Amino acid sequence: MADEPDLKQDTLRALEWQRLLEALARHARSGMGAQGCRSLQLETDLAQATDRQRETVEMAVLQTGTDSFPALSFPDLRDVLQRTGKGGVLDTHELRDVCGVVRLIEDVIRYLSRHREDASHLAALGAPLPPIHVLSGLRTELEWAIDPEGTIKDAATPELRRLTQQAHDLKQQARHRLESILQSKRYEDILQERYFAQREGRYVVPVKTEMRTAVPGIVHDVSASGATVFLEPRELVELNNAIKVAELAVEREVRRILHELSLLVAEQAPALLEALDILARFDAIHAKAALAGQLRATAPALNDRGRIRLCQARHPLLALARPDVVPNDIDLDESVRTLVISGANTGGKTVVLKLLGLFALMVRAGLLLPCDEGSEMALFAEVYADIGDAQDLTRDLSSFSSHMVTMIGLLRLLSEAQRDGQDGMNKPRPFLLLLDEPMTSTDPAEGAALAQALLLKLAEKDVKAVVTTHYTELKVLAQQTTGFLNASVEFDVARLAPTYRLVMGIPGGSSAIEIAGRLGMDENLLEAARDRLQRDDQALERLLGDLQERQRRVAEEWKRVSALRAETEQQASEAAAITERLRASEQTERKGLRKRFTEELQRARSEIQSVLDELKRDRTAEKAKAAKERLAAMARQRSGVLAEAESIAPVDDLKPGDEVEIAGLGTKGVLLDAPAGKRRVRVRVGAADLSVSVDDLHGTGTAGPGRSGSSIGAGSKPPPHWSRLGPSQIDHVVDVRGKAADEALDEVIARLDQAVLSGGGLLRIIHGHGTGKLRTILRDYLKGSPYVSAFRAGDRHEGGDGVTLVELRI
Repeated sequence: MADEPDLKQDTLRALEWQRLLEALARHARSGMGAQGCRSLQLETDLAQATDRQRETVEMAVLQTGTDSFPALSFPDLRDVLQRTGKGGVLDTHELRDVCGVVRLIEDVIRYLSRHREDASHLAALGAPLPPIHVLSGLRTELEWAIDPEGTIKDAATPELRRLTQQAHDLKQQARHRLESILQSKRYEDILQERYFAQREGRYVVPVKTEMRTAVPGIVHDVSASGATVFLEPRELVELNNAIKVAELAVEREVRRILHELSLLVAEQAPALLEALDILARFDAIHAKAALAGQLRATAPALNDRGRIRLCQARHPLLALARPDVVPNDIDLDESVRTLVISGANTGGKTVVLKLLGLFALMVRAGLLLPCDEGSEMALFAEVYADIGDAQDLTRDLSSFSSHMVTMIGLLRLLSEAQRDGQDGMNKPRPFLLLLDEPMTSTDPAEGAALAQALLLKLAEKDVKAVVTTHYTELKVLAQQTTGFLNASVEFDVARLAPTYRLVMGIPGGSSAIEIAGRLGMDENLLEAARDRLQRDDQALERLLGDLQERQRRVAEEWKRVSALRAETEQQASEAAAITERLRASEQTERKGLRKRFTEELQRARSEIQSVLDELKRDRTAEKAKAAKERLAAMARQRSGVLAEAESIAPVDDLKPGDEVEIAGLGTKGVLLDAPAGKRRVRVRVGAADLSVSVDDLHGTGTAGPGRSGSSIGAGSKPPPHWSRLGPSQIDHVVDVRGKAADEALDEVIARLDQAVLSGGGLLRIIHGHGTGKLRTILRDYLKGSPYVSAFRAGDRHEGGDGVTLVELRI
């Protein structure tokens, strides 16, 4: 018997899982993060898979905000840290890298602290990171000793500073001595050129070869041409020796410092190794979020009941390759155990198969899916696929035999899982099985019978299976069996080309003859093939084609209806916005009108006060009569303005014939058109008809010709009984109990105006007791009013302190 295949690895290869992980790894910023992307853990528990997804969603949200996650670019220091645990001494560049990782750990800890509420899953992942105070001492020591370029600082220790300065001073002495040699007459004919150099750490001068015996010293090097020797003059030997001794002392101190720093790193090595793993996980999560952005992916709802509802799903590898991938809706509820996909060759059946397999793996790894919001994906603890030709000549296996070996292995796994569940050891693990044209490469009748038996057996074992096929018998089985569902890839017969759209609920024809013609097959050969097809098969093919065409038309009609609905909702929203703007505009205009009326009242008060002042200065009968006539004229003039303030009508309530005011022009006219539903209307001003924007109109509440109105017009007179009563007889009352302070004050001011115009007298203000705030505000105003001669609280029989009696100026 042939060896059984590795079903899990074969599945991953068939679904091109590793190719997707490589695309993910390209988004990683560190080598450890990329390594983690290539070996993502596939969760089997719904809660854990949901946690992995939430981590990706939180990272994606953070990366789109103003405070993005710290850049996770760091070196792989695992070997370095492990070496310190064995007593190894790190060099300056390795210590610099350790310092950079410690700084990154501190940055991540601070960042997670700021976003603990909106990134709770990421915060939980970072909880094992060592506290900042644990690593801060190590970072301080490393930063004090090592600069960003990876060299040790001269000020790392006082001793190193002293030794470095000593070596520097000796070198300066040597340079001064060399400058003297180069400028001396003694060396003028001996030197090849006037410069000095270093050989083996010792200062030398270039001497002509034939003159090397003229100067006592040590030859350290010869030029390539042999014309120059690099000689250390005897007078520099002791100074060079002193420099060498000083440099060796510096090196010893540097080695001591590096050893001490390495010991400090070794103390924190276990915590740093754990932190590196966490940083790598954060980097892998960042890569997941970046890939999700590239794929325009979303987070589907997860379930463990086998329900799949994908909206506009796109194959991730195809979506990475090109932006015009045809999306598909796939809807398989819990009742559907087996989906049978049929249709034309090259139509996309295998693409759908691989899409479902990749999606099942992606949700287990915490990857977001390239589909629209509102999607839902089941969590399958085991995913197996048999896709492609498994022929293997090295094992003497034909295509059919290889498929059969795979099926036997799968059935054995299913039986073991089911047996474990019955024994109470474990709950049966949910399986997703993807079969690409099972039981082919053999006699069609026998192959179809085997395929039917296999699918029924899988349904009996409660396996979610998705199958592609050309067998008519499987299409019929899916149509007639509970728990089975047909689907097809659409084929455009008019263009003789696939559309790559999946049609749920309808089987599809293979369209093999049409496709062969599109690919260039001889037409005579195609006609012979059509003649050989039985009439029933031809009728079935036509029926399936008609069904697909009908389904396509329904889908297009639904798309149009959806577009019209969206347009209608947008128009309704725009209409509501326009209504709100009109309401706000009307309120603004009313405020402006009120301000204008207030200013008019202030002017009136000033004029009345002027009349009163004249009467005080000259109290003759003639002056009193003139003042009375002037006050009456003012009352007639202002009464129209006051009536206008009380009779503003909403624009929507206006009708043809109403009087309106045109904002900005300060003029009035008669409305000729109803404004409801219009942007502009006609208004008659004098003998001319104007076209005016509705937004510029204000109703005055005054009826036009032929209509009745109750407001006092501009030519109306004050009520006659006011003028008949004398100042001593009038007793005005205003009741403002329960009103807001501003409203009460406006009403009192208006009644003061009316009382003064009526000839003065006594005004009784009823404000009540309450908290006393309203009483205080009103009395504070009365103190400064030019109309008020005096005021007092009422006596007990007059209402007590809940009433204020005001004596008006005459």
